[in-house]
Amino acid sequence: MKTNDYVINGVSLENVRNGYEFSVIDMMKKLIPEYSEFDNCPICIEDVYALSLSRIPSTYFRTNSTFFNNFEPNETVEEIVRYAFFQVINQPKHP
Repeated sequence: MKTNDYVINGVSLENVRNGYEFSVIDMMKKLIPEYSEFDNCPICIEDVYALSLSRIPSTYFRTNSTFFNNFEPNETVEEIVRYAFFQVINQPKHP
Protein backbone atom coordinates (compact mmCIF):
# COMPACT_ATOMS: atom_id res chain seq x y z
CA MET A 1 0.00 0.00 0.00
CA LYS A 2 1.63 3.19 -1.18
CA THR A 3 1.14 6.30 0.93
CA ASN A 4 2.72 9.70 1.04
CA ASP A 5 3.96 8.94 4.57
CA TYR A 6 7.07 7.34 3.06
CA VAL A 7 7.79 10.00 0.44
CA ILE A 8 10.44 12.71 0.77
CA ASN A 9 10.95 15.17 -2.06
CA GLY A 10 9.19 12.77 -4.42
CA VAL A 11 11.34 9.80 -3.41
CA SER A 12 9.52 6.80 -1.91
CA LEU A 13 11.22 5.07 1.01
CA GLU A 14 8.87 2.08 0.93
CA ASN A 15 11.60 -0.12 -0.59
CA VAL A 16 13.89 0.30 2.42
CA ARG A 17 13.47 -2.66 4.75
CA ASN A 18 15.12 -4.24 7.74
CA GLY A 19 16.96 -7.28 6.39
CA TYR A 20 15.68 -9.36 9.28
CA GLU A 21 11.97 -8.82 8.56
CA PHE A 22 11.69 -11.72 6.14
CA SER A 23 13.97 -13.92 8.26
CA VAL A 24 11.73 -13.42 11.28
CA ILE A 25 8.58 -14.05 9.24
CA ASP A 26 10.03 -17.25 7.78
CA MET A 27 11.14 -18.44 11.22
CA MET A 28 7.71 -17.67 12.71
CA LYS A 29 6.05 -19.74 9.97
CA LYS A 30 8.46 -22.60 10.66
CA LEU A 31 8.07 -22.54 14.45
CA ILE A 32 4.39 -21.74 14.94
CA PRO A 33 3.27 -25.41 14.62
CA GLU A 34 5.47 -26.26 17.61
CA TYR A 35 3.47 -23.97 19.91
CA SER A 36 0.02 -25.55 20.33
CA GLU A 37 -0.70 -23.12 23.18
CA PHE A 38 -0.19 -20.13 20.85
CA ASP A 39 -3.63 -18.75 19.95
CA ASN A 40 -2.73 -17.37 16.48
CA CYS A 41 -4.74 -14.19 16.98
CA PRO A 42 -3.57 -11.13 15.01
CA ILE A 43 -2.45 -9.30 18.16
CA CYS A 44 -0.24 -12.18 19.29
CA ILE A 45 1.24 -12.75 15.83
CA GLU A 46 2.11 -9.05 15.57
CA ASP A 47 3.53 -9.09 19.11
CA VAL A 48 5.84 -12.03 18.32
CA TYR A 49 6.98 -10.26 15.15
CA ALA A 50 7.56 -6.90 16.87
CA LEU A 51 9.28 -8.42 19.90
CA SER A 52 11.55 -10.51 17.69
CA LEU A 53 12.58 -7.56 15.53
CA SER A 54 13.16 -5.35 18.57
CA ARG A 55 15.71 -7.86 19.92
CA ILE A 56 17.76 -8.03 16.70
CA PRO A 57 20.04 -5.18 15.62
CA SER A 58 18.45 -3.53 12.58
CA THR A 59 20.15 -3.96 9.24
CA TYR A 60 18.49 -1.96 6.47
CA PHE A 61 18.66 -2.47 2.72
CA ARG A 62 16.90 -1.31 -0.41
CA THR A 63 14.74 -4.23 -1.51
CA ASN A 64 16.01 -3.99 -5.09
CA SER A 65 19.63 -4.05 -3.91
CA THR A 66 21.94 -7.01 -4.47
CA PHE A 67 22.92 -6.70 -0.80
CA PHE A 68 19.33 -7.36 0.27
CA ASN A 69 19.00 -10.33 -2.07
CA ASN A 70 22.18 -11.86 -0.62
CA PHE A 71 21.33 -11.12 3.01
CA GLU A 72 22.10 -14.07 5.25
CA PRO A 73 20.66 -13.85 8.76
CA ASN A 74 22.68 -15.08 11.68
CA GLU A 75 21.76 -18.19 13.61
CA THR A 76 20.32 -16.32 16.61
CA VAL A 77 17.08 -15.51 14.75
CA GLU A 78 15.54 -18.85 15.76
CA GLU A 79 16.49 -18.35 19.40
CA ILE A 80 15.04 -14.83 19.43
CA VAL A 81 11.78 -15.88 17.76
CA ARG A 82 11.41 -18.76 20.22
CA TYR A 83 11.90 -16.31 23.09
CA ALA A 84 9.23 -14.03 21.60
CA PHE A 85 6.74 -16.91 21.32
CA PHE A 86 7.43 -17.84 24.95
CA GLN A 87 6.89 -14.24 26.13
CA VAL A 88 3.69 -13.71 24.15
CA ILE A 89 2.21 -17.06 25.18
CA ASN A 90 2.93 -16.34 28.84
CA GLN A 91 1.94 -12.66 28.78
CA PRO A 92 -0.62 -12.07 26.01
CA LYS A 93 -1.90 -8.51 25.56
CA HIS A 94 -5.51 -9.69 25.69
CA PRO A 95 -7.63 -11.85 28.04
